[in-house]
Amino acid sequence: MKNNRWIICFDFETDLPDKDLCNPVQLAAVPIDPETLEVKKDQAFNAMIKPEGIDKPEYFDVPKREATINWHAQNYGITYEEVIEKWKTGVSEKVAWKNFATYCKKYTVDKKPGQWFPEPIPAGYNITGFDIPIAERLCKKHKIKMPFSSVTKLDAMDNLFWWFENLEEPYDFKMDTWRKFFGIKMKGGIAHDALTDVFEESAIVTRFMKFHRKQSSVGKFKGSFANVSI
Repeated sequence: MKNNRWIICFDFETDLPDKDLCNPVQLAAVPIDPETLEVKKDQAFNAMIKPEGIDKPEYFDVPKREATINWHAQNYGITYEEVIEKWKTGVSEKVAWKNFATYCKKYTVDKKPGQWFPEPIPAGYNITGFDIPIAERLCKKHKIKMPFSSVTKLDAMDNLFWWFENLEEPYDFKMDTWRKFFGIKMKGGIAHDALTDVFEESAIVTRFMKFHRKQSSVGKFKGSFANVSI
């Protein structure tokens, strides 16, 4: 059962907080070696995406869009107008998603008995509630096969809940809270830039995976329910 499937930590930045209505404006990813758990930063994927309809006045009439653009502007330390111009330089959504699917194929291993799902394992923070639903929507919209495993995922939010659900700190499960709690300082990076986020999220994922590997053994678990009444 030893895993040899690559892990792809990925992250979307969007023009709305709603996963069902937003347009992606940036997509970044980084692969993680399944044997060593090394984060391959030199093999990262990063695409700026031009939101659909941004050239039309009605694009800005959508509730919460103006507030989201202002939030991005404040985060990057630039103006509202500069955010819009930055997004307009991106590739189309379809091109970005097609390129990403091709990128993920490089990390798909051979299918063999006992390993029927060779696609890379998706990872990140809150991917279950946000990023994966967006990915599924893009696959359906652009008729592109899901580039990830459909049966396995590594959501750091779930993992951290297992470890911290009975502790007093941290006080919530926002990624910004974890940055402060763990003392994460990304040199030269800006929080909520997708590339910065995947580097930080992959550091958390691999840190806890290494910890799990040290704690886990067949001897600890095999037969451990034999004398337990359920």
